[in-house]
Amino acid sequence: MSAARALRAHLETWRPYTLWYVGLVGLGGAAMAAGPHHPWRLLSAWAAPTAGWLGGHYLGDWFDRELDAGSKPHRPIPSDRLRARTAVACGCACFALLAALAVAGGWGTTGAALLAGFGIVAYSRWLKARGIAGNLVRGALGAVALLYGALAVGLAPGPSPAWPVLLALAVAFWAHDAMSNLVGALRDIDGDRAGGYETLPVRRGVPFAVRTVVALHAVTIGAALTAGLLADPDARPAYLATLLVVVVAGVAALAPLVTRRAGMPVLVALRAHSVLVVERVVLASAVVGLGLGVAVQLVLVLPMVALTWWAQRGMRARHELGPATAGLALATHRRVPLEDAP
Repeated sequence: MSAARALRAHLETWRPYTLWYVGLVGLGGAAMAAGPHHPWRLLSAWAAPTAGWLGGHYLGDWFDRELDAGSKPHRPIPSDRLRARTAVACGCACFALLAALAVAGGWGTTGAALLAGFGIVAYSRWLKARGIAGNLVRGALGAVALLYGALAVGLAPGPSPAWPVLLALAVAFWAHDAMSNLVGALRDIDGDRAGGYETLPVRRGVPFAVRTVVALHAVTIGAALTAGLLADPDARPAYLATLLVVVVAGVAALAPLVTRRAGMPVLVALRAHSVLVVERVVLASAVVGLGLGVAVQLVLVLPMVALTWWAQRGMRARHELGPATAGLALATHRRVPLEDAP
């Protein structure tokens, strides 16, 4: 296998359009904590969740290799562009980096890393095929990343003005990650049903799953608004302005799902998830801005949103649908209005 082909397989496994989010959440947790914001501590708050995220992709694809062989044979492992044992080795290497950073940070970060590692494996191995329980466990990883970031800069478990804000934000990220994971399940209904994965859309149907998505988004916005009202008043205006952007993006993502809930085309769910991926980067940046200022927020979020959107345009549809299917679906979508698309 050529080096370029192997590198492409690894890049697909990393899913670069999701790569920036979880580190930004960890950095947001660090920004909200009152501990010293030393550069290496902030770097650890970003790097450790990112390493765990990458490890989760490698191991998750390894756990799903038989399911993907039937429904997504173009993906790196089923297509043999990435050997299964290589995926396991890379996943373990990412977890080893996470462990090293966590141990260096102390008992708090070590506990958070263990919780995240258990959640990643439990979701991929057992809970992904178990309805809403899988979505909630997957969603909890965002909340754990936020907590890890706060602990990385030395936030103590005792009373602190930061805790109420952090807890509200943890609920927001938990609900949003569970919601976006559920939208991903809407995209994969046929393959999950064929593979015996009893996701919520497979168990309860698309309309029920869409109502759950809308409810989780409402929880996200409510919890994020609560965090803003509890935060430092001086940082509140920029945060609330960013939250308004999040609300608008959420409406743009979810409106087509509600409209097409009686018969969900794969491309509609894929496009909704693509918008949510950008939306959560903006939400995470708002938390960074609360703690480190709007200038730092903008320096981070503008290139991250651009990179996320660019990576999705170049890779997303092909990774989810395969090269041939993606090209046909996108061409059809351009010719046919959304309300009439198949």
